[in-house]
Amino acid sequence: MPLISALFSTYINDMSNAVTIIQKHELIANLTHLINMDNGGQKYYLLEYEHINEMIDNVTQQLYEDLIIINSSYTILYSMKSIDLYGRRLSQLSPVLHYFVSNLPYDDIAVFKPFEYPPMSGNYSFCICYPIQIHDRNRGFCIGLINQNRFYDILPADSIIAETNGEVIFNILQRGPLTLDKDKLKKSSITISGKNYTIGLLQYKNITWYILYP
Repeated sequence: MPLISALFSTYINDMSNAVTIIQKHELIANLTHLINMDNGGQKYYLLEYEHINEMIDNVTQQLYEDLIIINSSYTILYSMKSIDLYGRRLSQLSPVLHYFVSNLPYDDIAVFKPFEYPPMSGNYSFCICYPIQIHDRNRGFCIGLINQNRFYDILPADSIIAETNGEVIFNILQRGPLTLDKDKLKKSSITISGKNYTIGLLQYKNITWYILYP
């Protein structure tokens, strides 16, 4: 459990540096203005994009599947991996991600279970949403996508992560959906497919997950 918390904390601390740059240079206001321009916004954005990349690259470890900036209208202002996402609605990129982010408060960082990103890629990423406030006003979110493969390095083989309702959200070996008995997860151990697992509880930020160790 401490290893997982430490992994998330590493990304959150890294994203804090990116958010500081976003706030300092008022990137959300400036990039939103370019979107609202009748003509030339896209041309000017091409010039801005390299500069933004350089600033963010200088203060982050670039460990992400992607790092996305959105404004409070859920419009994508920046993607570390794809310049073509500029100006698109977050719902166009991922309805799942949009639903999660649109229901978040602005008073803390939030973590989301793995979902397919990029869409139709077969790759699944955990998500960290870091709220951006300027002059005590909510301006948007910085969204960091963490490929779930990074969890393979810190969890034993056959480890499972499940939500409190029994939905398995991370299972290294078994493909496809899996749901566990939520009442059995409240105990100290559980048997799955003839194998005994020790159950631990991970509570971090907005998440409460069960970690099952073989």
